[in-house]
Amino acid sequence: MEGYSEKQLGIILVAERLFADKGFHGTSVRDIAQEADVNIAMISYYFGSKEKLLEAVFRYRMTASRDFIKELVENDTMGPLEKIYSLIDRFVNKMLSEQHFQCIMNREQMNSEPSPVKDLIWGLKTEMMGLMVPIVTQAQEQGVFYKDVDIVLLMSTLFGTIHQVVPAKSYIRSDPEFASLPEDEFIAYLKIRVSAHLKKLFKAILTHEF
Repeated sequence: MEGYSEKQLGIILVAERLFADKGFHGTSVRDIAQEADVNIAMISYYFGSKEKLLEAVFRYRMTASRDFIKELVENDTMGPLEKIYSLIDRFVNKMLSEQHFQCIMNREQMNSEPSPVKDLIWGLKTEMMGLMVPIVTQAQEQGVFYKDVDIVLLMSTLFGTIHQVVPAKSYIRSDPEFASLPEDEFIAYLKIRVSAHLKKLFKAILTHEF
């Protein structure tokens, strides 16, 4: 994935956590170097600048998603609804497992200033929309999916729902049923719950079946 060495990947993961916790402007290259146990010159050698390091974080996280979607579209053994369900599982698992990255992504999307990272985000989303079209249109032609489907809002529903679950975690966890549940078990439960909800919603939208 992008050909990163173990040392480069270690720097990327530290930078991701610090950017999420302290913000891009609140994190210095010195902070990253200290946390990653490397010298500043090594970060400069590998990435060139803090801005390029942030881009590397995004490229690392987004490449796997791009590859997954392409493989899904080209898969001839799965039905269209099965592909949609696989997509939902993929992004629920990814977004709830990579919460530092999601924090950065949300912040960068709201940034009013133009940036290479924002271009990466919207480039990937545009690509994903484009890849979703043949899955939906082929199913429509087969009479499997309803004709009047807004793919842009469909994908916005997917990402928006998962994004909102992250800050709602503490509210859901306040239920006595989850009070003593270890964090990793709670996240695993949350993934199943969110995935099941989205699959039910998408099936209703795409097929008019509940």
